[in-house]
Amino acid sequence: MAETQHRISAWWVLPISAIVWWVGGFLPWIAQLSYQVTGFARASDAAAAGLLPLPFTADGAVVGLVVMALMGGLLAGVTARLPASRGAGAGAAIAGTLLGMAGAAGSSWWLAAGATVPGDAMPIGMLVVTVGAGLVGLAAGLLAGIGPAALRGVALALPVVLLDGWLWGLLPGNDVSPTGSSWVLASALGVAFGLCVDGKPLDLLGWLPAAGTVWVLQSTGPALLTVQENIWPGSALTENPLSAAGIAGREIASAALTTEGHQLGAWVVALLLGAAIAALRLSREAGDEGELSEAWA
Repeated sequence: MAETQHRISAWWVLPISAIVWWVGGFLPWIAQLSYQVTGFARASDAAAAGLLPLPFTADGAVVGLVVMALMGGLLAGVTARLPASRGAGAGAAIAGTLLGMAGAAGSSWWLAAGATVPGDAMPIGMLVVTVGAGLVGLAAGLLAGIGPAALRGVALALPVVLLDGWLWGLLPGNDVSPTGSSWVLASALGVAFGLCVDGKPLDLLGWLPAAGTVWVLQSTGPALLTVQENIWPGSALTENPLSAAGIAGREIASAALTTEGHQLGAWVVALLLGAAIAALRLSREAGDEGELSEAWA
C-alpha cells in the first residue's frame, strides 16, 4: 500500500518518457553542441547546416544515432515502471517515446533535408535509422522495467555493450563510437546482472541467457562501424537504408562464432560484481523481513 501511494500517475509518464528519450539518450550530442557554443570544442563542418536536435549531419552519424536512440529508448521504456499500473505505464511510455521521436527526429529530418543536395537520400535514411533503433531500445526498456526478472539481463545486453561508446561521446570533441572498453563493459554488465535479482536466488539463472546474448552482441559496435564505412552519397546503403540491417546481421553472426573481439576477462569481473550486488540486495531484503516479523511479534 505504501509503495503504491508513492507511485506517480501514468499521465506523467507521457511527457517524462518523451523528454527522457531525447535528453537522456542524446545527452552526448547535446553536450557536444554546448561545447561548441561555449568554445570548449571546435565546431565541425556539419555545424554549418545549423544546430539540429539530432545528429543527422554529424560525423559518424549512423553509429551515433543507433547508440543514442537505443539508449534513449531504453531509458524511456523503463519509465513504465513508475506508475502503479504497469499496463498504463507501458502505454504511456510507448506513446511518450513516439511523441519524442516525432518531435526531435521529424524536425531534424526537415531541417537536414533543406540543407542537402536534391536527390540525396541521407536525411530519410537517418530518420529510418533513428526510429528503428529507438523502437528496439524502447522494447528493451519495457522488458527491463516491467518484464520478468529472468529476462531483464537479456534486455540490458545490447545497451550494456554499447555503453562505452555513449560515455566516450560525453567528452569534448568525441563522437559516439563503441570502442570495446573492457572495464566499462564489465562494470555495466555486473551492475545490470546484480539488479536483475528480485529477492529470489533462482533469478541468478537469468544471467546465463543474458551472458550468451552479451557474447553475441559484443560485435555490434564493429558491425555498426562497418555499415558506416559503406555509406556515401550514391551508395547502395544510401538508396536503401534498410539493407544496413542485413550487413550488420552478417557481421554479428560471423563474429559471434569466434573469440576475437570478446573481452574474456570482463566476464570474471562482471560475475563477481553482479554476485556481490545480488548478495547485498538479498541480504538487505532478508534483514528487512526479519525486522518486520519482530515488530509484529
